[in-house]
Amino acid sequence: MNATARRLPVAWDGHPVEWGEFTADPFMCQVNMDGTSEPLPPDMCWHCGVRAEHVTTEGRVVIPNWPYRLVLRRCTRCGHDRVRNPLTEQEWELDESDYGPSGSWEDAS
Repeated sequence: MNATARRLPVAWDGHPVEWGEFTADPFMCQVNMDGTSEPLPPDMCWHCGVRAEHVTTEGRVVIPNWPYRLVLRRCTRCGHDRVRNPLTEQEWELDESDYGPSGSWEDAS
């Protein structure tokens, strides 16, 4: 199974999420002092510790009269997901419980 075929949370704190298509993270280059450029290796995965490409999708949380957006970034090697709310800058690492029928809920403990 490839990284984009893996499931996504169906809800966020009880509200349905409509996810978009996955896109590859942008290709990054380093520009040298002499004007030449070279590709930078992908970032190290925060979960598996391997340099791996990542894919990203945006989710719209369906709450009437309140636009809410999430950005999910997934490692293409291990499939681990990290979600960020760009408005509040909050970030969460997902675990298996987040993909169940009730979706992802913030841990109140």
